[in-house]
Amino acid sequence: MLLDDLIHLLFPKGCGACLKPLIDPKDELCIECENELIFEARPKHFELKNALRGRVKVISSAYLNDFNKNAAMQEALHSIKYHKRKKLAIFLAEELVLKLGTSFFEKIDCIVPVPLHQKKMKIRGFNQCNLMAQGIQNKTGIPVAYDHLLRKKNTESQTHKNRLERWENVENAFMVTNEKELENKHLLIVDDVFTTGATLEACIKAIQQKVICDCSIITLAKA
Repeated sequence: MLLDDLIHLLFPKGCGACLKPLIDPKDELCIECENELIFEARPKHFELKNALRGRVKVISSAYLNDFNKNAAMQEALHSIKYHKRKKLAIFLAEELVLKLGTSFFEKIDCIVPVPLHQKKMKIRGFNQCNLMAQGIQNKTGIPVAYDHLLRKKNTESQTHKNRLERWENVENAFMVTNEKELENKHLLIVDDVFTTGATLEACIKAIQQKVICDCSIITLAKA
């Protein structure tokens, strides 16, 4: 028996959503949760774009599941963010790409994940949006700009804030670097959850104040 198999036998890896022990440690979700989160998912294409209408211009948008209506989605995102299930973030992003198909990505030039402030990055050790961007790149081959958008303000958590407080919290929180590399590109901005859209709005405004470009957005969930 291989060491990995022995470890899994003694300490079985749990499903990233329901925590039920997985048969194969290479999996991220059990069959039931994968069916709910992936196979039964019907990605939405217009809701995020419409939510930001009149605030910033968005070319295309998509998300995988409704956060408030899908307990498995809530648990999966919690596992990614707080239990460091990094491969789950990559897996879900890859599956979202497959669900959307190539047409959604054919005009995208560059993927831009929503950044963490360096202090939070040091504490957490990873950025789930970077992992999502990696998953999208794995399936599309589109390059990722990991350091072209920076979070210059160490913002508070958006959780428990109302719409106005969320907007004020992230206002002027981002800055653009390597501007020439984004000029005249179609950028795909990646975040994990869309709630009021304040974070994505702030990102797009920061970018478009510096460069001429198109922006589309993609998330795993909408709350």
